[in-house]
This record gives sequence, structure tokens and C-alpha cells, in this order.
Amino acid sequence: MRTGALRPALFVLLGLLPVTAGCGISVDKDDDGRNKNVSITTPVGNLSVKADADTPPDTGLAVHAGARALRDEEHENANVNIEGGFFGVKVAVARYEDTADTEAIVDYYKKELAKFGAVTECHGDLDFKDGESAPRCKQRSRDEIQLGAGSEADNHIVSVKPRGSGAEFTLIHVQTRS
Repeated sequence: MRTGALRPALFVLLGLLPVTAGCGISVDKDDDGRNKNVSITTPVGNLSVKADADTPPDTGLAVHAGARALRDEEHENANVNIEGGFFGVKVAVARYEDTADTEAIVDYYKKELAKFGAVTECHGDLDFKDGESAPRCKQRSRDEIQLGAGSEADNHIVSVKPRGSGAEFTLIHVQTRS
């Protein structure tokens, strides 16, 4: 290889050295060997995921009395935080099952969500775009009801669907900054 061809590669490598020197990754595992807390830091931003079973995600919503946390291999309850110099996203997700029927869960969370603004009920997906004062219904679904309140930059969603003789519900809180 010619020395002239090495120069550009050397400059790129030297340029990336300060970026990689400031990176860090930390992973904590639970007793089953699954990732519990993950933290990645870089000079341009940070990412943290907290999926600690002992600490429920911070959705800002009370959990319906009698509900049990629902965990499986595909869906973990977690707080996710991504921060950069000019942007940030925080997402908290928690899934539960309850012996109460979907109607009781929907009624309970309509009252809970009211503290964040007008509540929209959709039989399908919600849309928080366009700076509306309340989310709009976007897409229809046969068995899932979504409730939402807040704004595009700070919203709360509750998704409810039947599960056996009871209900399964997911609490979601999304905050963004740009």
C-alpha cells in the first residue's frame, strides 16, 4: 500500500479518536440475564433505557387498582431517554392486565387523562400532529381503544383491548424537545 493512500485514512481515524474516547456503555442485567438498565454516552448525546422490574415506568398515570404488570419476551416495560444538544425524547411504556373489563378500564383512564387536557377516544390509532389542542383519530381497529391527551410535544396515551374475560392495557408517555 502506498503512503499517500494511508494519509486520508489516518486523518479520519485521528478525527474520530476524540469522539470514541468520550463514549461509554454500561449494561446492568437482572437475575434472569436480561438487560435491566442500559446507558450509552457519547459527546453528541446520551441514550438510557431503564427496564427495572422493581420500578414501574414513569408514565405520569396511576395504575388501575388490581392491575398486574404484563411482561413477555417481545414487550418490556421501560423508560427510554434520548438526549442530544438540540433534541430530546423521553418515552415511558408500561403494560398491564386486569380482571376488569375494557369499559371499566376506559372509564377509569378517561378521568386520569383529563388532568392533561381534552381526552380523545379512538377505536384505532391517535395522531398528535398539527398542533391541535387534542389528538385526532387516525386509523381504525377492531378491538383496540386508544385514549389520548396532551400535545405533540408532551402526550399521554392509554391503549386498551380485551384479554380473556378482562382487559390488557398499555400506558404511554411521550415527551419531545427540539
